[in-house]
Amino acid sequence: MNKPTILELENLIKQHPDIAALGSPADAVSDDWLIKAEKKIRHKLPASYIWFLLNYAGGEVGTDEIYSIYGMNFEDINGGDIVFQHINRLKHKSTTTKKVVISETDLGEVFFFDYDTYNGEECQIFVRIPSGKNLLYANNFYEFLAKRIKAYLP
Repeated sequence: MNKPTILELENLIKQHPDIAALGSPADAVSDDWLIKAEKKIRHKLPASYIWFLLNYAGGEVGTDEIYSIYGMNFEDINGGDIVFQHINRLKHKSTTTKKVVISETDLGEVFFFDYDTYNGEECQIFVRIPSGKNLLYANNFYEFLAKRIKAYLP
């Protein structure tokens, strides 16, 4: 797949609101919450993911929640807050400090930022398939989001 531009991704989102049920900039958390999240997970959030959080806040693609930042105490919430999910998964030893889960499917696929690939701005996204094998899925969050939307197209 060619790497999508931001404009191509925005058009894909606009063309498929039935698949990409995302929020808006009005729903986005403040920069303070982004900083708190980065401190808690001990990693800088990838630039493409920050773009998503600021422009769409969060939401679902198909039936799969894309983890976001809820803007609430990370230990007290539940659901698809990326920090809550990371803390919980570390506690249950289902991830490592270098793998930050961003979404999972009903089919058992788990998508995550792999901070071993962090280049100062972006992380590659891998998918852990039900067999336990990790496969490269996308080079950044833009590509991830475009591929997830396209996976639901007829």
